[in-house]
Amino acid sequence: MWWRSHTDGIKPLSKRATLKERIVNGDFNESSYFMQAQLALHNAKTKVDLNRHDHSDQLDILAVDLARYKRLMEDYWKEETARLEALYEAFTKTFNITRTELEEELCNWPGELLSYYKYCMEYKYSTPYANRKSKRGRPKKTK
Repeated sequence: MWWRSHTDGIKPLSKRATLKERIVNGDFNESSYFMQAQLALHNAKTKVDLNRHDHSDQLDILAVDLARYKRLMEDYWKEETARLEALYEAFTKTFNITRTELEEELCNWPGELLSYYKYCMEYKYSTPYANRKSKRGRPKKTK
C-alpha cells in the first residue's frame, strides 16, 4: 500500500469492550486518509508550473499524485463506512434506540461523541442492564 504515508496509530478495541472504552480509544474517530489525500493534492499542485508545462507534461508529472489521491479517497470512504456501521451497531446494542433515532440525534448533537454517550447514559435511554435489573427477583403479587 504505497499510497499511504502513515496510519492512525490506533489499534481498535474488540467488540466486547464497552462503548465508552471504544469511544475514548478513538475507534470511531475520523480516518486520517482524507487529510493524506488532501496532502497528495497539495503536493501535486506544487509540482506543476502551468506556464511552463503543457497538458501532456502535466499528466505525466501528476500521475503518481493523482493515483495516490484516488486510492486514499477509496480507502477513506471504505474506512468511514465501516466505522459508522460499527458506531451504529454499538449504540443500538448498548441503548434501546433505533438507527433512525440515533442518526437524527447525532446529526443535531452540538458536542463530541463522548458527550452524547454521557447524555444517553444519564438522561435519555435505559441500558439493557437497567432493563434486566428491574425484572430480577420475585414478581410482585397481584390482588
